[in-house]
Amino acid sequence: MAAHSLPLAQACSTRSLKRLLNDLTTLYISNRTRISRGVYLALFLIVTNRIRNTIKEQKAAAARVAEARRRGPSTGPAQEKTEATGRKKVELNREFFRSLGKLLRICIPGWKSTELRLLGSYSVFLVLRTLISLYVAELDGQLVSSLVKGKGKAFAKGLVWWMIVAVPATFTNSMVSCVASCCRVRLAADTSRSSRGTRPP
Repeated sequence: MAAHSLPLAQACSTRSLKRLLNDLTTLYISNRTRISRGVYLALFLIVTNRIRNTIKEQKAAAARVAEARRRGPSTGPAQEKTEATGRKKVELNREFFRSLGKLLRICIPGWKSTELRLLGSYSVFLVLRTLISLYVAELDGQLVSSLVKGKGKAFAKGLVWWMIVAVPATFTNSMVSCVASCCRVRLAADTSRSSRGTRPP
């Protein structure tokens, strides 16, 4: 009797697991847009909070440096340590944006430059890779749903499409790596020529 009840219990547990996977897959597919929006909103809030904390820390460091300068020079080790720490801090002030503008003019000398075309191509391939990733994620959901529901034809069709999409996905990833390498070499050459004071050919 116990020998017959063991396979029955295993079959019931397998069915309950399949039913649970089916319910989870159906729930995800029906609420996929809401889940994606919730994830994007959470990421946006996290990034915003980090930026706000960074700005607060920089303002506090600038206030401490200004207070130390207002008190006057001091030869104490604590004052020297505070001034050294203040010099190491990077602040988002006018000098920072002025240096950033000079660096951008060095890296991108003009609207018709090769660097700008490389950056545009890099952005296009990144967007294309994102779209392909979203489509692959959708195909994965369809494959799991077909596998859980026992639809063999739909699963085989989705698997074929998944293999077909692998071709442009591989090409896009290769182009992203290639364009990134070209951008890195070109920008390094521009900064080197600028440091030597020579003009690009």
